[in-house]
Amino acid sequence: MNIHVLLDRLNRSGVRLHIDGDRLRWFAPVGIVTEADLAALREHKVEVLTILRDEENDRVEERASILQFDAYFSRQEAERRALDEQHSTNGGDAA
Repeated sequence: MNIHVLLDRLNRSGVRLHIDGDRLRWFAPVGIVTEADLAALREHKVEVLTILRDEENDRVEERASILQFDAYFSRQEAERRALDEQHSTNGGDAA
């Protein structure tokens, strides 16, 4: 199974995956995530975590840049706030 295809399908179905330490967590509408999906996520956990970390880093970097430019925060303060925002938006265990 191509993990990018699975992640895209889950995302389009309303599933939100995020990292909690070394764990993979998720929010999803009831009945969307199947046992096969969970098994695939467990099997490819390291790859999924890497993908999610890269995406999270990109979002935090972009948000920090916006805060720095629009709100005139220092870079350090903008990054802190962007990280706080990211972590406050992050439910169920996948692996």
